[in-house]
Amino acid sequence: MKKLNRALAAVTLSATLIASLAGCGGSAQDYVFEAEKAELSASCMVETGPEYTTEVTTTEVTQVGYFTTAGETITFKINSSKDCSATLTLRAASAVATFSDPVVFEEVDMSKGEHAVLSVNGTECKMEGVLPGLEAPMDWEVFSAYYKHYGTATAKIDLKSGENVIVLTSKGYNGGAGGINVDKITINAAAELTWNETDNSDRVPQQ
Repeated sequence: MKKLNRALAAVTLSATLIASLAGCGGSAQDYVFEAEKAELSASCMVETGPEYTTEVTTTEVTQVGYFTTAGETITFKINSSKDCSATLTLRAASAVATFSDPVVFEEVDMSKGEHAVLSVNGTECKMEGVLPGLEAPMDWEVFSAYYKHYGTATAKIDLKSGENVIVLTSKGYNGGAGGINVDKITINAAAELTWNETDNSDRVPQQ
């Protein structure tokens, strides 16, 4: 009987560990946090304009640009209803351009951490994913759209109950001559996530 009790206890413990490793418990859902409503460091600017896919589109998007100098940050302060493992997806575009005709934007492998790094509550989290490059005619009428050619990168993160500080930090790629433009992050979690948006309406580049 003692052996049976020990065996049952071991099974119960294993089931508990598996459940805890699986995440928060319950159904996960996506929460979207726009970069232009996060806390921005000094040089970051909010830009709005047409998105580029395989051509310039009529879709208007707003992003955080000028995120190139080493040490610049985009900070999301997000409250979670409980401790939780989650998946974060970054939507961003390459801002590493060669001014020629055609204009060439460099592909950005986010796993290398050369352009930006992600941290959650002070712990660096590795991202996986490639932001696409592009080659297009040099056309100043539509040039700004080329900076909005988005891809995604993902990271596994751990959230705690209460406030979580999620920070993207620029690495100053190529001496600050290139980086990424950030559209938003999406967090898939089985917890309720909320935040207080920041008013960055005054963060518009000078014409």
